Amino acid sequence: MSTHRRASWRRVRSRLEHEVETRLRSGPKAAAGSMPLPARVVVLGGGTGLSTVLGGNPALPSWPDRPAAGLACEFTRVHVGVCTTDDGGSTGELVRRLPMIGVGDLRKVMVAMIDRKRLARRYGTVAPALGIIQQVFTHRFGGRAPRRGELRDPVQVLPPPVRRACPPALRAALAGLARRMPDWLEPRLLIPGHCLGNLLLTAAMFRGVRAPRVPTPTELGRGLAMVATTIGVPLGCVHAATAAPGSLMVEYANGVVATGQARAARARRHCAVRRVRITYAAPARANPDLCAQLRQADLIVYAPGSLYSSMLPVLLTPGVAAAIRANPRAIKILGANLWIQEGETDMSFREESRGFWVSELIEAYGRNVPGGITGLFDVALATSLDTVPGSIIRNYALEDKHPIHLDRARVAALGVMPVEASLFSNDRWRRDSMIHHDPGRFAVAIRTVFEELSRRPRAARRPATHAIGTPDRSTVQTGPGAAARMELIRAALDSKTFRPGGLRQVVEDFMWEYPDVRPEHLTGFNGVQRVGDGHWQRSREWDNVLGYYDPARRQIMLHAQALEEPGAFRTNFAVALGESLLGRYLARKGWEAVPPGTGHREYEIELRPPARRECVLSDAQLRIYLRLAQMAPRPGMPRRYFRSIPAGTGFLPCGLLFGLMYAWYLDNTLVPALDYEMRMLQWPPARLLPYQVRIRARHRKLVRFFREAVFHNG
Repeated sequence: MSTHRRASWRRVRSRLEHEVETRLRSGPKAAAGSMPLPARVVVLGGGTGLSTVLGGNPALPSWPDRPAAGLACEFTRVHVGVCTTDDGGSTGELVRRLPMIGVGDLRKVMVAMIDRKRLARRYGTVAPALGIIQQVFTHRFGGRAPRRGELRDPVQVLPPPVRRACPPALRAALAGLARRMPDWLEPRLLIPGHCLGNLLLTAAMFRGVRAPRVPTPTELGRGLAMVATTIGVPLGCVHAATAAPGSLMVEYANGVVATGQARAARARRHCAVRRVRITYAAPARANPDLCAQLRQADLIVYAPGSLYSSMLPVLLTPGVAAAIRANPRAIKILGANLWIQEGETDMSFREESRGFWVSELIEAYGRNVPGGITGLFDVALATSLDTVPGSIIRNYALEDKHPIHLDRARVAALGVMPVEASLFSNDRWRRDSMIHHDPGRFAVAIRTVFEELSRRPRAARRPATHAIGTPDRSTVQTGPGAAARMELIRAALDSKTFRPGGLRQVVEDFMWEYPDVRPEHLTGFNGVQRVGDGHWQRSREWDNVLGYYDPARRQIMLHAQALEEPGAFRTNFAVALGESLLGRYLARKGWEAVPPGTGHREYEIELRPPARRECVLSDAQLRIYLRLAQMAPRPGMPRRYFRSIPAGTGFLPCGLLFGLMYAWYLDNTLVPALDYEMRMLQWPPARLLPYQVRIRARHRKLVRFFREAVFHNG
């Protein structure tokens, strides 16, 4: 780029930021003007961030009483592409039992998109209709299951005074959402912990679906239209990114691949995310209506939100990125997050000691989206924290929350225009000492940027360049859906014994919480038993793990202490489950006699013949693992392996190591001591001593073995 052009572009940026701040200082109403802008807008994202910038956060009790504010108020034609890979909370319970997409983000967006004028025309009032819809769609049943009458007449969940104030037409319309659900569906909805709004959306989606199967795009669209008409949302403006159920898969820098959006959000791997991909239950394609809107849009906005678990899943939906690139005329604005997110953007690839900057958000798209960032972004809109008191920043830092700084030069070098503005609510931080995106100010900033850049020729906007490190393989694959996987798991558990019987549900919950556990991992044991302290026969010579696999009885044995709290159960059950994958692979194990004074001990194992092992690993895979566990084959004895251990030192037997690695791979918090040892994977070889380089190489091979041979996440 020429010096003249670069200087011209910087002046544009400077004038643009000045204009944005001028309008923001005038106040949202004065800045926005009285009329929405007649432009075609598409907003992409998921989670609370998306719904907040569209129309405010409906989860806040004060939301119905606040003036309408957000992108839906600033533009006349707003369409929304919503992430569908959510599998946490109430949505997760639905995905666990039904072949469907995640509906939690769709619910939040639809409530935020309510057109108050449309609501008044349909029901003759905005208040109390708006508040009633909010309460119904955000109501959670907690520890009890919803009653049948509450699904068929949702207003029943409200306090009597609110119920009596409900317009009859609204009550009838809400009741109609679930009244004609198929008979097979209702029992699957009557379980504890659900959000009522998710149940109503699900009932509408499955209306007319006579058997448990994934709703077609037409059926999904018809269900969303039914809900939109009921609550006053413009028809056809909310689009699920795809109708195909999908699961997020996150690959970390240490080689581990973890499945599940909720699992990834809770993970604390202590290393950066390398890339993500999606596994769909069936061949997937983007919603054609969404793609059509992207190709015709004047403005495309990437809402602030969780980078890996909300934003990238939308861009990875087959066809979405291509539709964006097919529209070079649209202005494309990335709304940068305010704060780093633990487990996602809290570790930088450039510096392990800090979180992301704005340029690294952009580069993450380049690492994950096929084709890099070419044609995806024109502007990165970041929040200025210059006027925020240092005391508030320090309070956030005490909670391990740090801002995502705008590194202007690097953002500009990527071909993206950096724009910084005061996008947070002054009232909110003064009242609650909290910094969040203000929907009105964010919308005004987006509108201002759009109006200013629209006046300039396309040449004044630099195209984003192709980022280094674009995916070298497909970001999409197919596999069994979550509901199908859980059906296989339930069938497998039905054939096993559990003592006490309540362990059966606990084990099923474990299988749901850890989606990387494959159904075939349940074949190695016949049951799970609780063992009291007086009958615990596990030798403390080897370990103090409170769960193990007994190959003679094919039982997983759990000490009573392991059942006292969920964390202890997960740890010890995971170790024992991992050990069960080896089955009855040993004919013999023990210490071998060595000449006195040698200064070492020798541990030896003898393998059973392959046909008698009951092992999920093939013979070749088992032998690879034994070498990685530092067991050496005995010359001339193909089924014997040994290891020499210096006298006075301990070691992990290969069976226990397998169980610990299995648990660590699923969740490193289960085995903190092993996690500490595996931290070497995060260090570059240049910083290591020669013997550490060798250990690191072996650890990398061990992780790869578990990723590919055990969990099949290659």
